[in-house]
Amino acid sequence: MQTTEVMETVATVATEATEATEAVLNADSIKGLMDAFDPAALLPDLASIFGSLETICRVAVLIGPILMLALGLSYLFFAPKEANFYFGYRCYFGMGSVQAWRFTQRIAGLILGGLGLILTIIMVFITAGFDSGEAMDMVWTAVNCLIWEAVLALAATISINLLAAARYDRRGELRSKSKKKPGKGKAH
Repeated sequence: MQTTEVMETVATVATEATEATEAVLNADSIKGLMDAFDPAALLPDLASIFGSLETICRVAVLIGPILMLALGLSYLFFAPKEANFYFGYRCYFGMGSVQAWRFTQRIAGLILGGLGLILTIIMVFITAGFDSGEAMDMVWTAVNCLIWEAVLALAATISINLLAAARYDRRGELRSKSKKKPGKGKAH
Protein backbone atom coordinates (compact mmCIF):
# COMPACT_ATOMS: atom_id res chain seq x y z
CA MET A 1 0.00 0.00 0.00
CA GLN A 2 2.89 2.36 0.47
CA THR A 3 3.67 2.20 -3.20
CA THR A 4 0.23 3.46 -4.09
CA GLU A 5 0.56 6.40 -1.71
CA VAL A 6 4.00 7.26 -3.12
CA MET A 7 2.65 7.10 -6.67
CA GLU A 8 -0.27 9.36 -5.76
CA THR A 9 2.09 11.85 -4.11
CA VAL A 10 4.39 11.91 -7.16
CA ALA A 11 1.39 12.38 -9.46
CA THR A 12 0.11 15.24 -7.30
CA VAL A 13 3.50 16.98 -7.25
CA ALA A 14 3.91 16.53 -11.01
CA THR A 15 0.46 17.96 -11.67
CA GLU A 16 1.12 20.96 -9.44
CA ALA A 17 4.49 21.57 -11.14
CA THR A 18 2.91 21.33 -14.59
CA GLU A 19 0.15 23.77 -13.66
CA ALA A 20 2.72 26.20 -12.23
CA THR A 21 4.91 26.11 -15.34
CA GLU A 22 1.94 26.38 -17.68
CA ALA A 23 0.96 29.62 -15.98
CA VAL A 24 4.47 31.00 -16.47
CA LEU A 25 5.09 29.57 -19.96
CA ASN A 26 1.89 30.39 -21.73
CA ALA A 27 2.13 31.75 -25.26
CA ASP A 28 1.12 35.28 -24.34
CA SER A 29 3.84 35.65 -21.73
CA ILE A 30 6.48 34.31 -24.15
CA LYS A 31 5.25 36.67 -26.88
CA GLY A 32 5.42 39.59 -24.46
CA LEU A 33 9.00 38.72 -23.53
CA MET A 34 10.04 38.35 -27.18
CA ASP A 35 8.45 41.67 -28.15
CA ALA A 36 10.46 43.42 -25.47
CA PHE A 37 13.72 41.65 -26.46
CA ASP A 38 16.09 43.62 -28.72
CA PRO A 39 19.01 41.48 -29.96
CA ALA A 40 20.81 44.55 -31.32
CA ALA A 41 21.10 45.82 -27.76
CA LEU A 42 23.43 42.89 -27.02
CA LEU A 43 25.92 44.01 -29.69
CA PRO A 44 28.42 46.73 -28.92
CA ASP A 45 28.34 49.92 -30.93
CA LEU A 46 30.45 49.05 -33.98
CA ALA A 47 31.38 52.66 -34.59
CA SER A 48 33.07 52.78 -31.19
CA ILE A 49 35.02 49.60 -31.97
CA PHE A 50 36.03 50.13 -35.59
CA GLY A 51 35.57 53.84 -36.11
CA SER A 52 33.75 55.19 -39.08
CA LEU A 53 32.73 53.29 -42.18
CA GLU A 54 35.34 55.21 -44.15
CA THR A 55 38.09 53.90 -41.89
CA ILE A 56 36.83 50.33 -42.13
CA CYS A 57 36.76 50.51 -45.95
CA ARG A 58 40.21 52.12 -46.12
CA VAL A 59 41.78 49.49 -43.89
CA ALA A 60 40.07 46.66 -45.78
CA VAL A 61 41.29 47.97 -49.14
CA LEU A 62 44.85 48.84 -48.07
CA ILE A 63 45.70 45.84 -45.89
CA GLY A 64 46.12 43.44 -48.85
CA PRO A 65 48.58 45.50 -50.91
CA ILE A 66 50.59 46.44 -47.81
CA LEU A 67 50.86 42.76 -46.78
CA MET A 68 51.82 41.83 -50.35
CA LEU A 69 54.53 44.51 -50.33
CA ALA A 70 55.82 43.29 -46.95
CA LEU A 71 55.89 39.65 -48.13
CA GLY A 72 57.69 40.63 -51.32
CA LEU A 73 60.34 42.54 -49.40
CA SER A 74 60.76 39.70 -46.92
CA TYR A 75 61.22 37.19 -49.77
CA LEU A 76 63.82 39.46 -51.35
CA PHE A 77 65.84 40.35 -48.27
CA PHE A 78 65.06 37.92 -45.45
CA ALA A 79 64.41 34.53 -47.07
CA PRO A 80 66.61 31.68 -45.80
CA LYS A 81 69.42 30.63 -48.09
CA GLU A 82 68.18 27.05 -48.29
CA ALA A 83 64.75 25.51 -48.81
CA ASN A 84 62.71 24.95 -45.69
CA PHE A 85 59.10 24.39 -44.70
CA TYR A 86 58.77 27.39 -42.37
CA PHE A 87 59.54 30.63 -44.17
CA GLY A 88 59.79 31.62 -47.80
CA TYR A 89 57.80 31.18 -50.98
CA ARG A 90 57.37 27.45 -51.40
CA CYS A 91 56.39 25.80 -54.64
CA TYR A 92 56.98 22.37 -56.08
CA PHE A 93 59.67 23.37 -58.57
CA GLY A 94 61.38 25.84 -56.25
CA MET A 95 62.30 23.43 -53.48
CA GLY A 96 64.39 20.91 -55.44
CA SER A 97 67.74 22.64 -54.99
CA VAL A 98 69.35 25.66 -53.38
CA GLN A 99 69.65 27.35 -56.78
CA ALA A 100 65.94 26.81 -57.53
CA TRP A 101 65.00 28.02 -54.03
CA ARG A 102 66.96 31.25 -54.37
CA PHE A 103 65.55 31.92 -57.84
CA THR A 104 62.00 31.36 -56.60
CA GLN A 105 62.52 33.68 -53.61
CA ARG A 106 63.96 36.40 -55.83
CA ILE A 107 61.16 36.14 -58.40
CA ALA A 108 58.47 35.98 -55.69
CA GLY A 109 59.98 39.02 -53.98
CA LEU A 110 60.12 41.04 -57.17
CA ILE A 111 56.63 40.14 -58.39
CA LEU A 112 54.82 40.36 -55.05
CA GLY A 113 56.79 43.40 -53.88
CA GLY A 114 56.26 45.24 -57.15
CA LEU A 115 52.57 44.36 -57.30
CA GLY A 116 52.15 45.33 -53.65
CA LEU A 117 53.82 48.71 -54.22
CA ILE A 118 51.75 49.48 -57.33
CA LEU A 119 48.50 48.39 -55.67
CA THR A 120 49.27 50.38 -52.52
CA ILE A 121 49.77 53.57 -54.54
CA ILE A 122 46.61 52.97 -56.60
CA MET A 123 44.50 52.10 -53.56
CA VAL A 124 45.68 55.19 -51.66
CA PHE A 125 44.34 57.33 -54.52
CA ILE A 126 41.08 55.37 -54.66
CA THR A 127 40.51 55.52 -50.90
CA ALA A 128 41.21 59.26 -50.89
CA GLY A 129 37.87 59.66 -52.65
CA PHE A 130 36.00 57.89 -49.82
CA ASP A 131 35.47 61.21 -48.02
CA SER A 132 33.04 62.47 -50.61
CA GLY A 133 30.20 60.24 -51.68
CA GLU A 134 27.52 58.03 -50.34
CA ALA A 135 28.15 55.11 -48.03
CA MET A 136 26.93 52.39 -50.40
CA ASP A 137 29.04 53.72 -53.27
CA MET A 138 32.08 53.66 -50.99
CA VAL A 139 31.35 50.10 -49.86
CA TRP A 140 30.88 48.83 -53.42
CA THR A 141 34.09 50.56 -54.50
CA ALA A 142 35.89 48.82 -51.63
CA VAL A 143 34.38 45.46 -52.63
CA ASN A 144 35.50 45.97 -56.24
CA CYS A 145 39.01 46.86 -55.06
CA LEU A 146 39.16 43.72 -52.90
CA ILE A 147 38.06 41.55 -55.83
CA TRP A 148 40.72 43.05 -58.09
CA GLU A 149 43.37 42.63 -55.41
CA ALA A 150 42.46 38.95 -55.01
CA VAL A 151 42.52 38.33 -58.77
CA LEU A 152 45.90 40.05 -59.16
CA ALA A 153 47.36 38.17 -56.17
CA LEU A 154 46.21 34.88 -57.71
CA ALA A 155 47.70 35.85 -61.08
CA ALA A 156 50.99 36.76 -59.36
CA THR A 157 51.09 33.42 -57.54
CA ILE A 158 50.40 31.49 -60.73
CA SER A 159 53.06 33.43 -62.63
CA ILE A 160 55.68 32.76 -59.92
CA ASN A 161 54.92 29.04 -60.01
CA LEU A 162 55.01 28.96 -63.83
CA LEU A 163 58.33 30.83 -63.94
CA ALA A 164 59.85 28.40 -61.45
CA ALA A 165 58.47 25.44 -63.41
CA ALA A 166 59.79 26.84 -66.70
CA ARG A 167 63.28 27.30 -65.30
CA TYR A 168 63.69 24.24 -63.04
CA ASP A 169 62.56 20.63 -63.13
CA ARG A 170 61.14 18.74 -60.15
CA ARG A 171 64.62 17.82 -58.88
CA GLY A 172 65.67 21.48 -58.92
CA GLU A 173 67.95 21.11 -61.92
CA LEU A 174 68.11 23.92 -64.43
CA ARG A 175 66.15 23.20 -67.58
CA SER A 176 68.19 23.78 -70.69
CA LYS A 177 66.80 23.88 -74.18
CA SER A 178 70.20 23.02 -75.59
CA LYS A 179 70.49 19.93 -73.40
CA LYS A 180 71.15 16.87 -75.55
CA LYS A 181 69.10 13.78 -74.93
CA PRO A 182 71.06 10.61 -74.13
CA GLY A 183 71.83 8.49 -77.13
CA LYS A 184 71.29 11.30 -79.64
CA GLY A 185 74.91 12.51 -79.67
CA LYS A 186 77.48 12.02 -82.42
CA ALA A 187 78.73 8.52 -83.05
CA HIS A 188 82.47 8.10 -82.47
